[in-house]
Amino acid sequence: MRSIVRGMIGKTLGHYKLLEELGHGGMGTVYKARDLALDRIVVVKVLSPDLMADAEARRRFWREARLASALDHPNICTIYGIEEAEGYSFIVMQYVEGKTLKKLIGGRPLRLEGLLSIALQAADALATAHAQGVIHRDIKSANIMVTERGQVKILDFGLAKLIERSRGAEAAAELTQMGATLGTPSYMSPEQARGERVDHRSDIFSFGIVLYEMATGRVPFKGESRVETMHAVIHKRAQLVHELNPRVPPSLVAIIERAIEKDPNDRYQTMVDLLADLRQVAVEAGLVARVPDGVMTPYVPAGQPPRLRALWQRLRRLTERGRRERTSPSDARASASVEFSLIEGPRRALAILPFRNLSGRPEDEVYGRSLAEHLTTELAKFKTVTVRSASLLGREGDRPGDPRRIGRQLHVDAVLTGAVFRSGERVRVTAQLLDARSGDILWSEKIDSHVEDVLVLQDRISQRVIEGLTAGAAPVNPLELVRDEDEAVRTDAVRMLAFSRDPRAIPVLVEALADPSLAVKAAALEALVRKGSAAVGPTIERLTEALDAGDVVTARFAAKALGLIGDATVAPVLRELLASEDRFVVAEIALALGRLRDYEAVPRLLEMLAIEDRNVRFAVVSALGQIADPRARAALEDCLRDEDEGVRAQARWALARLRRASGAWENPPCSRGEAEARSAEDRDRVGPSPVL
Repeated sequence: MRSIVRGMIGKTLGHYKLLEELGHGGMGTVYKARDLALDRIVVVKVLSPDLMADAEARRRFWREARLASALDHPNICTIYGIEEAEGYSFIVMQYVEGKTLKKLIGGRPLRLEGLLSIALQAADALATAHAQGVIHRDIKSANIMVTERGQVKILDFGLAKLIERSRGAEAAAELTQMGATLGTPSYMSPEQARGERVDHRSDIFSFGIVLYEMATGRVPFKGESRVETMHAVIHKRAQLVHELNPRVPPSLVAIIERAIEKDPNDRYQTMVDLLADLRQVAVEAGLVARVPDGVMTPYVPAGQPPRLRALWQRLRRLTERGRRERTSPSDARASASVEFSLIEGPRRALAILPFRNLSGRPEDEVYGRSLAEHLTTELAKFKTVTVRSASLLGREGDRPGDPRRIGRQLHVDAVLTGAVFRSGERVRVTAQLLDARSGDILWSEKIDSHVEDVLVLQDRISQRVIEGLTAGAAPVNPLELVRDEDEAVRTDAVRMLAFSRDPRAIPVLVEALADPSLAVKAAALEALVRKGSAAVGPTIERLTEALDAGDVVTARFAAKALGLIGDATVAPVLRELLASEDRFVVAEIALALGRLRDYEAVPRLLEMLAIEDRNVRFAVVSALGQIADPRARAALEDCLRDEDEGVRAQARWALARLRRASGAWENPPCSRGEAEARSAEDRDRVGPSPVL
């Protein structure tokens, strides 16, 4: 079907005259065109009809493309429109004059100045997209344009997902002939090559491949066929960068190696972190930005005398070496048991909290309290540990709490906490050692045993815990507890991750939103809200994926989380998602826009008052009351006559709020910044959600 959209030079689609073919691929054919209405040169990508044949795939694509078109960044190619004409679907994009990064590399390493200029701009663009929940899925040097002035433009945001969804199993079967349709094998992440669910960390891997290519002139994984290349991506280690180009700074080598780790949990967890490290490399190299934001123009030599620059670089390397080592999750996990060892190191203060009873039966309380008391007695025998009593916390010690606050209250370095879950004749104990300064999980263990004499049981479990703390047993990855078969254990694990600064925690919490248990979903929602703006992008990803899969319950929880997080940057995405078909999801999105005080959503919300579903009308009235925009006055007065009593009551509340807003009916609405400055108490003063 690909050839159907070729050979169209000279034709006019809508008001776009196709002038020249620029290229073609699995998605369709790209043309240089003239916009006859605005008299400007644009790019028109005509999509292959077989990609758009399925109505559901087409609907999903339009939503994905709309989300991508909402991205506003100087290093992202602007999408002007998504249109249909004469039976063709096509995307109209900004025309960028320049060369692809693939051509610029040309099989040779780039100079450090050029490499960092391109990397910093592209990384900032990806960080912005990920914060909006948009994953590229096909990052490669051929999708990065560089203009003559050195400005980077990333192409094709939001388009690669179309192929993954519309081809599905058919594409997998045709992989040996059509490998490019699921991405470009040399740049794929291992999880993408395996056909698994991908998130923003897949883009981080692909970006790491681009960094490798700029540093060495070649990609790290390549085979005689696409299948061989994908096998190398999944199983083989990349040749060391230094072996191919000894001039690459060690700090940049470390960034590349971490970005292309096979396990997503071992990579950078966000592009923001990777970007911060890239900027540090630029500082060490003596490069500065021409403009304050450091992303628009290339980085250039700062102009210091060479000897001073060399001295500055050495000083920065010495002072930052420790910081880089401490920020590496893999290093931190590897050294956790040594940092809090019972057999060596400085004396540490430790608080042991009563183990929480997850079964809810009063008769099971004895397990958790006796286990904590026994561990207190046994650990007090070690000379490297001072054990502090948790009795000062009272009943507070029975609930999951912020280890940093507990540490301050008890003046300890670490907190040992855990939970006990009894099911029939089986007892499962989870134990976690938490850093009282950062809240990080230093060590975790899961122990299964049969119910027997309490003294025998606590001896067995205490021995396992002590073995773990003395590095005598391999710790359990605390993130794995979120996937435990017991609902109570999963719920407790999610609640504990709310206080962890482990960068892997957010993707796991977002995954927990899709848990079949409503209790786990609710705990994950609360934990993500505590994480704040850092959780916005991954939560949007989960929301859109849940909508595509028809998982409306997960979508509702994700939408509610976005509203409670309160990051106004997510509002454009939520406005686009108001077009979703599920009424409960739409209601939650409306409530979220209300919490965000999004004035731009008011016209659409007013239109939605005509929807028959009372849940949607209730949510829309609540949102309009939160926003307190005078434009909604007449519509809210009409809602006083709504057939539903709940909608009428909420309309009275909304109108009262409008009256309380000083001069709200005479003066124009306040700016977005002023709206965001209003108190959280006032923002959350809204009737109960009819949805969750």
